[in-house]
Amino acid sequence: MSRIARFALEHSRAVIAIFLAITVALAISATRIETDNATQSLYPDDSKVDALAKELQATFQHHDRLLLVASGDIYTGPTMTRVTALTAALQRLPGVENVTSVATAKRMIDDDGFLIVDDLLPRRAPGTDPSPEELAAVRDYLATSPMYRNVTLVSADGKHASFIIEMAEDLDANAFAKSVVKTVKAEWEGEFSLAGQAFTSMELQAIIGRDLPVLGGLALAAILFMLFLNFRTLQGTLLPLAQILLGVVWGMGLFQLLGGKLMALTVIGPIAVMAVASSFIINMLGRYYFELAHGAEKRVAIDRMLGETGLGVIVSGVAISAAMSTFMLSSLQMVRGLGLVALLGVLASLLASMVLLPALLNVLPPPKRVDDPENPGGLLKLLRRLGRLTTRRPRAVLVTALVIVLAGVLGLPRIVTDTSILAFFPEGGATRTSVATVEEVLGGSSTITVWLKGDLTDPALLTAMEAYQADVSSLAGMGPGQSIANVVRALHLTLTGEEGLPTSREAVAQELLLYQSSGDVSDLTRFMTLDYQQGVISFVARSMSTERVAEVTSEMTRLAGEHFGKLATVQLTGNPLLEREIEQAMRHDFVISLTLAIALVLFIDSFVRSFRAAAVTIIVLLSTVALQYGLLGWLGLPLNLATMLMGALAIGVGDYAIHLTVRYMEERRHGKDPEAAVVHTLHSTGRQILFTALTLGAGFGALAFANFVPVATLGRLMLLTVGLVGVATLTLLPAASLKFLRDPHTRLHLPKELMHEEA
Repeated sequence: MSRIARFALEHSRAVIAIFLAITVALAISATRIETDNATQSLYPDDSKVDALAKELQATFQHHDRLLLVASGDIYTGPTMTRVTALTAALQRLPGVENVTSVATAKRMIDDDGFLIVDDLLPRRAPGTDPSPEELAAVRDYLATSPMYRNVTLVSADGKHASFIIEMAEDLDANAFAKSVVKTVKAEWEGEFSLAGQAFTSMELQAIIGRDLPVLGGLALAAILFMLFLNFRTLQGTLLPLAQILLGVVWGMGLFQLLGGKLMALTVIGPIAVMAVASSFIINMLGRYYFELAHGAEKRVAIDRMLGETGLGVIVSGVAISAAMSTFMLSSLQMVRGLGLVALLGVLASLLASMVLLPALLNVLPPPKRVDDPENPGGLLKLLRRLGRLTTRRPRAVLVTALVIVLAGVLGLPRIVTDTSILAFFPEGGATRTSVATVEEVLGGSSTITVWLKGDLTDPALLTAMEAYQADVSSLAGMGPGQSIANVVRALHLTLTGEEGLPTSREAVAQELLLYQSSGDVSDLTRFMTLDYQQGVISFVARSMSTERVAEVTSEMTRLAGEHFGKLATVQLTGNPLLEREIEQAMRHDFVISLTLAIALVLFIDSFVRSFRAAAVTIIVLLSTVALQYGLLGWLGLPLNLATMLMGALAIGVGDYAIHLTVRYMEERRHGKDPEAAVVHTLHSTGRQILFTALTLGAGFGALAFANFVPVATLGRLMLLTVGLVGVATLTLLPAASLKFLRDPHTRLHLPKELMHEEA
């Protein structure tokens, strides 16, 4: 790196030109980046639930569904005509496989031993509305037929009509949902609500489109404000701006060239790059101004900046990059994308700090007036108090910190995990309101499917299916279930006038054969295979936490064992189970990323020439991580997609604490005793550490304004975390250095008096 730095100083204008050309090229690349708003991108790569769902879709010709609920006085002639028109308009949309509504519902009639399957809503000449008598008959049939007992085509109060829109495979879900919204607005005068994966994809697209520029702008403005407060010069504000923008542009441009796409969590990446890049520049530019303020010539100041502060910045930058790289081991595509953007951007910012910044400083004239950035100014009184506290009572500081951390750790068992997709959206927002309306009408907004393998002509199995449907529907969060048992019961009632199920396999097979010859075979094949050996029970499910999904899944499996026994084998799949898989994948990623981040940062920080110095620094960071997750439990905040990343992020961006350790070791190397070294280190670096913490907090704090709830939660917690790291760096780290790092350049040896007396 020293050779590269010398090259940058000897060929400054060429270096600046090269960086400018690369930045322009990558900026063009960044403008071409695409978004991936599909909910499938949220699921693990090796999802067993998704694999089973695809196998089930192929077997039963199932499709992803978009649920629509339209509000109005449905059982009136004009409104029912609009329901019919809307159904027809939806059926004409590209990518629509089928639309189920009251306008497409069927009625079964026994005609002297013959089964007739006809439209429930009689077809009429254009321009004429259904009569009150026809509408009354429709309402009565929907209320009494076992076929529709567990499905709501029109709500009981007649105020809502539902439309189940089945989508073709491999559609652009966002574009499809938008086409549905446009069609509904053109055909329907009243209010309407949507739910389903395509709707969620559309809402995620809107969030990505809004959050990235808005949050990026907020973060940039906040960071620049903190930089101006720190350096108080135009150069001290604009030079960091160039470095920050370069890191973001390079990160996003390279991300696009590598085939990356923007996803909901990706917004964290550029903001993390902004915050980290600003911390690099604060330390590098701060040392440059320090040397100028003490009379050094420009070239000497640049050399000392690179020689004295460059090591800490390089170590910190590589450590942060290593922490970010752990996200790329995730089984979740969205997390890998975040890790790649952050890694590329941080490395670009580090390179710019060590090469471009010296070149720019070499070309630009030094400011006419330079304030010493290490002069604590109004902070002197505070830093003196901290110096006295940590040097006179280091044990008290350590014990107090231990008590606080232990109190925080007690909150860990209180943490509740929730990676449900609906939890991504704000409470009371338009997305949740829409889904809540659909759930109120239909009993749920997603589906849990039970795949059975057994003899579906066996009355015992059909009876068990009905009992199972009743028991599962009574579980909290679960809605009604529908299966071939509903169809057979409706058939039997129509053909015999008797409530119940056929009593023999032959009777079941005969009635099903009658339906195949009279009705649409697809009405049966959505529930069973034509060899009668496989079937499904489809339950609607309300939005619930992934913790509740685990409980429901366990209960459904237990009930299946009780009801089916040897009659059938059972497998479960559905979107709620996929959300549960996200949680399990995130737990695995959390352990891997945090463990690797700790190990890598510890290893890399050891390059400050002392493993013990790195260990002391990392222990301070681990204390803040333990405290932040403890607070998560005490505050009742969910552990979700973003907050599971918080530990590794904190280890990475919090590694600016290594700068205090480096300065302390420098003071000890210059002959100061430990206490004097701590006091001088706090006086000289305390202001920079404080502003680094404030700048990082300003950057991550912008995430708190995100519409994507996990990102907003992460922003608030990272703001707290950066503050905790700052406090720990100025109190706990100096005290720990006095106890465990009195002589950082020799092996660990604590004199006996240090074990019993205050230093």
